[in-house]
Amino acid sequence: MKPLEVRCRNRIMFVKMSIADKGMGIRDYYLYGKNGTSSYVFRRSQGIWELAYGVMPEDVREACIDALILRYDHDSPELFYNNGKRYVVRISTKKSSIWHVYVNTTYAASIQYDQFSKKFKYHLEDDTALTDDHIKKYIAMIQRGEIKWKKNR
Repeated sequence: MKPLEVRCRNRIMFVKMSIADKGMGIRDYYLYGKNGTSSYVFRRSQGIWELAYGVMPEDVREACIDALILRYDHDSPELFYNNGKRYVVRISTKKSSIWHVYVNTTYAASIQYDQFSKKFKYHLEDDTALTDDHIKKYIAMIQRGEIKWKKNR
């Protein structure tokens, strides 16, 4: 398996890893230390990533979680930090050319494509870390096909 690219402490580390499918939608992501024997287990549960086994410095742990999100959360086009807090953006494709945007599992916005005017419209909640620029970037990603469309049948 391709190593995980982790950016931390102004360096890029390539970490050996493996994945174990535990069933019921649960997967354990094993990351191995330089010696190849020490292992750390990361898990995503209800949209939240955590270090389930092992001890590591906080900045390295958070960098590993960032790398796992970017590689394995296919419905997450972006993560960003604001005032030291991580915000993970997830976009859920709905029917009728509608997308719901979530930030850290909380609804933040909706995007809709109008079939008649051939334009995108969006609604952004007031109490979110997202800005109009974020939404415009996601609309551009939809137009380029980087975010899925659900075709009407």
